[in-house]
Amino acid sequence: MILPIILSTLATVGSGQTGLPEGKPVLPAEAHLTTPVGGLERTRSQASVVPVSGQPFSRVLRVTVGAEADETNATQLTIPNERPVARGDVLMAELWIRGTRRDGGPAKAEFLFERSQSPWTKSVVQPVSASADSAKWRLWRIPFEAAEDYAPGEAMASVRLAFGPQTVFLGGLGVTNYGKAVRLDRLMAEAVAAQPLGTVEVSFDLRSTRQTMLGLGGNFCQPRYGSSEPMDAVGRYCLQNLNVAHARIGLPLDYWVPEKGRYATEGPAIAAMAAMGEMSRRGVPMVVSVWEGPQWMLPGRRESGRVLPRENYAACIEAIVRFLAEAKRRHGAEAEYFSFNEPDYGVNFRFSPREMADFIRMAGPKFRAAGLKTRFVVADTANGANLYNYARPLLQDASIAPFLGPIAFHCWDALGATDEAYSRIAELGRQYRKPVWCLEAGHDAQLWQARDPWGTWENALRTALAYERTIRLTGAELMDYWTYQDNYPLVDGKTSRPYPVFHVVRSMERVFAKGSRVVLPRLTSDELRAIGTVGPGAGRFAAMFVNPIGPGKAVLKGLPAGARVTIEAHTAEEQNARRAAAVAKDGTLEVPLGSRSVVFVLTAR
Repeated sequence: MILPIILSTLATVGSGQTGLPEGKPVLPAEAHLTTPVGGLERTRSQASVVPVSGQPFSRVLRVTVGAEADETNATQLTIPNERPVARGDVLMAELWIRGTRRDGGPAKAEFLFERSQSPWTKSVVQPVSASADSAKWRLWRIPFEAAEDYAPGEAMASVRLAFGPQTVFLGGLGVTNYGKAVRLDRLMAEAVAAQPLGTVEVSFDLRSTRQTMLGLGGNFCQPRYGSSEPMDAVGRYCLQNLNVAHARIGLPLDYWVPEKGRYATEGPAIAAMAAMGEMSRRGVPMVVSVWEGPQWMLPGRRESGRVLPRENYAACIEAIVRFLAEAKRRHGAEAEYFSFNEPDYGVNFRFSPREMADFIRMAGPKFRAAGLKTRFVVADTANGANLYNYARPLLQDASIAPFLGPIAFHCWDALGATDEAYSRIAELGRQYRKPVWCLEAGHDAQLWQARDPWGTWENALRTALAYERTIRLTGAELMDYWTYQDNYPLVDGKTSRPYPVFHVVRSMERVFAKGSRVVLPRLTSDELRAIGTVGPGAGRFAAMFVNPIGPGKAVLKGLPAGARVTIEAHTAEEQNARRAAAVAKDGTLEVPLGSRSVVFVLTAR
């Protein structure tokens, strides 16, 4: 996916003001008014076209969503492209939105431009929201680059609407294709300059703390893909230059036991054990996860969603136990926890909650009998929105409770899932007194489809947004980035040159350090994202600010008077720009926020 740019304004910005060349419309004129909204019955929703006045359009689509849904696409508008789009073309979507949620907050939606059938390749995914003033229309201008070629009808503009009970008005929806006549960064710069953040007051109550962080870690899974080396150049760089608080290791079960009864003590399986040994020597706690299984154990076409036959449960458990025991024997390395990767989706083992409970019920005693302390993480689902319904039956089953550890999920939907879906994760953790972990942290599971996205500033910006939202809403105590090796890499695998996302992750390590306690501020703008921590130790304070639009400043309140801090700014133009500052006697601090920036405030050492 080519990454979207988060841009919005409360005023019309026409092509005459930006001096853009004339583009070609991709969608039929006013198609949002003539295309039926899909899935109305799934959320007890209604849709109609209503007149408006005083706007650049005279009619709008009104959708009243009546109920919650597990997926935001349960109710959505999808419009096929009328004209062809070529890979690399620069486009801009425009969408006006107004409305309110049942709880009084601004209405929410999500815009996508994607392939209209599998594999659903996406060129852009952009959350959009209405103004806090329900009487005002808000214009979203979303520049993006086409991820691939789309013939007429092969792509679609989608607006997902299932964000809980709300009334949403949509007007002026269109997508303009500028081809290769304009650069994407030019669209970004001009749109952002027209949309300053302004001054935002950010009030911290440092006595009101949430979860205690275990820190930031990463996945080390290259042997799971067939590598016979435990650590590639990216992994070595991350271990040397980051404070890795946790590791998730891939168990290559298909390589470990290629034939029933035969265990391969060479190649990827031994490399994975060596990676565990490296973590053990560093004192880094681990989760071990299984993706793929051998054909004899997991029959069917080698694709996602295969179900392990019950008659093979015992053989699968034996293979896992033998791997964990061998890693312990060879390297003294023992995993705290085990999981099947994304069992709800099935990559590649798929289990229903009942099937997973049956497997754990059999496996738990076998782990103990082998002298292993390893327990199961709860769920490890593909997305946060799927977590609640999958994990709750497991947590309610008293027979497997002794074998369960933290609640775990992956936050690939962090920027699109509803607040309710992510908040329910925190509720589940509190109800069952379980810590919440995110074992694959990222913002787009299809990012690999884009052209060289890893070194872009957009990747860094959206990674910060995903971490902030996940930690704030779910109560996550641990975030494991996908991956600290050459798969969604933080640094160039050939030159070891750090990408912008590396610098942002390294700064986030200091905010979310082990032992720090999360503090959620009050903000006077919903455009700015902010989160803070206190501790470990007396007097330590840190905060992260993510500004996805134009320049502005944050006025922080409630900080320790006179405290010395370092302000560290990251933008598309520069990373790690630092300056010293001091909190005023009244506990305030002004923090400049550049366009589309990630800024950190850290107590001086």
